Amino acid sequence: MKTLIRNAVVVTMNEQNDLIDNGSVVIDGNRLSYVGPAEWTPPGPFDRMIDASRMIAMPGMVNAHCHSPANLVRGMMPSKPLEIWRAYYRASLRDMREEDFYASALLGGVEMLKAGATTVLDHFAGNQACRFMGAGAAIQAMRDLGLRHVVSLTITDKNYEETIPLGETHSTLDDEIKRMSASEAKSTTAWLDECEAFIETFHAPEKLTTACPGPSAVQRCTDELLTGAAEIARKKNLPMHIHLAETKAQAVMGKQLYATSLLQHLGSIGVLRPNLSLAHSIWIEPTDIELFAKSGATPVHNPASNLRIGSGLAPVKQFISAGVTVALGTDGAASNDGQNMFDALRLVALIHNQAGTDFNEWIVPAQALAMATRNGARAFGLDAGVLAPGKLADLVLLRRDTPAFTPLNDVMGQLVFCENGSSVDTVIVNGEVVVESGRLTKVDEPEVLRLAEQARTRLDPSIQRELQAARTLEPALAEMYFRVFGKRQ
Repeated sequence: MKTLIRNAVVVTMNEQNDLIDNGSVVIDGNRLSYVGPAEWTPPGPFDRMIDASRMIAMPGMVNAHCHSPANLVRGMMPSKPLEIWRAYYRASLRDMREEDFYASALLGGVEMLKAGATTVLDHFAGNQACRFMGAGAAIQAMRDLGLRHVVSLTITDKNYEETIPLGETHSTLDDEIKRMSASEAKSTTAWLDECEAFIETFHAPEKLTTACPGPSAVQRCTDELLTGAAEIARKKNLPMHIHLAETKAQAVMGKQLYATSLLQHLGSIGVLRPNLSLAHSIWIEPTDIELFAKSGATPVHNPASNLRIGSGLAPVKQFISAGVTVALGTDGAASNDGQNMFDALRLVALIHNQAGTDFNEWIVPAQALAMATRNGARAFGLDAGVLAPGKLADLVLLRRDTPAFTPLNDVMGQLVFCENGSSVDTVIVNGEVVVESGRLTKVDEPEVLRLAEQARTRLDPSIQRELQAARTLEPALAEMYFRVFGKRQ
């Protein structure tokens, strides 16, 4: 199948951030064979031609960190510090079944595709009563949508109370703490065996699936689990994904456990490599930035989530100044409430512009777009995120006859500051049109919404019961939060 997209404004997102005012893109199979001026377009024949004379072509965006099970509880979690928020969120998953994980992944995938994301990293943690915690159902949903996906199985082998500086708690909390541990932790060997089996079962790039290890967070895993997961990724030439230093409590816990920063500990055990991406990376030390730069590892910035639950601001400007490649994510819909990458683009280009800082170091649109495209693709070893010959045919066409692009003054600036996803017309993943004229081509959107509503209705009694149980932990977690920040409640 050979497709010609002609006469578009082409935002290549190559290293030079080249723009082509009147360009053409040729897709041959699942790869791009030509990207350049329209007048130099190679001759056909073509199986399909798309007149893009009133459109902008850009690489499909890469959502570099999310949790697909969260889509069913969007909007309902409290805006409270992560350790409190997480107790509620994890409780909401306890009765989810495979059909619920399928519906939730479909729902988030629909939102991402219609807003121009063509790849997602799903750091999957679900219900241990399901095989692979239910990740297989999420993978099937994303395959059904035609959304490229990297599914990183979340693993942890430490009990809950070992992972946060909780201090002394009342004995009445013991049962809930044990339930938290039972819902997440397993033995090191069991997790490593399951991770290998997961990859063997689902890794299939030809089906858009990259399956890989995803240790939950440094402080939640033993060194044996971290190094074992890293070795699996190394042997199989796969990426690996992990949470890093999302809150001050986590940084404090790192010092208690390792007498050093969480990132430095990863470096000391040989896990910090170019294939490693690290969500959040907020509470780090100045020397950690140098370590990121030397290692080639990728911090993943999640601005909406970090604001929603008050985790802090990642040192993105410092990362960029040091030559660190930063990727961009939405995080899950329980701490962001949406999966729209244009929201993340706008936020990353705004929230780091603090008064009194050097405005020459503020994030510009080209940098934000790089985080959302080529940097995310690089983090996961994908030959995507750039419109150039030989790259995977993952791209988006946006209508120019919309308020966001009228008048067209600065296409990159308007993509970042003006667009919200409503101009997306056509989305192509792996050479296949999966959104056409703003409509999904592979699934029925009303049916997706019906499945999500049905799942949420079934789960409601369980969710309400589990949230009530999790509420008993809040006072102890709040005391820990204020103690960590040196304030009294």
